[in-house]
Amino acid sequence: MIKNKNNIKLTTVLGTLGILTCLGVSSIAQAVPWCHRGTIVQIADVNWSQAQIMANFTGSIPGGVADTEVYTTYHSTNNYGNTFAGGGGGFGGYSVPGSGQVRVIHYAPYTLTNMVGPGYYFTSQGVKFKLDKCYTIPPLMEHKEVAMFEPAKPETGFEAVPYENLRAITEYWREGDQEREQPRK
Repeated sequence: MIKNKNNIKLTTVLGTLGILTCLGVSSIAQAVPWCHRGTIVQIADVNWSQAQIMANFTGSIPGGVADTEVYTTYHSTNNYGNTFAGGGGGFGGYSVPGSGQVRVIHYAPYTLTNMVGPGYYFTSQGVKFKLDKCYTIPPLMEHKEVAMFEPAKPETGFEAVPYENLRAITEYWREGDQEREQPRK
């Protein structure tokens, strides 16, 4: 078998292109946001004291953790959030990334992610966090983006239109409008 310089260079170039293509495809696959095309519902707004943080923490703190207070709070809130995971619902074969998962959002006294070093947060301060859950059901309302808001219905202040594809909801919507327009006897 005869090898020349050009075949080796071509093989190297094709191999490199193949690896770069695989990396590009995997980054595109990961670029889909959590709960894309689904409905995110806030299922809880929680305020915990230090006792509640410690009661929901399981396990031990591994060696090498720089800030044990943040580690404890982060894991206790995520343990609590995971108890609500699952059952994101189905909608006719509709697929949503992260369906049934619960996301924990810390908002007070700190977000737990914006601190430079250890010692800025203590479990004695407690923690406030929200739990958002991803459901497979798509949003049932059409959202309109407008440059200037002009209310279509003065009594409510906004106009809401159901998606055209959801015929049952459209029919229900029309029946409700007709009942409101007829005077009561």
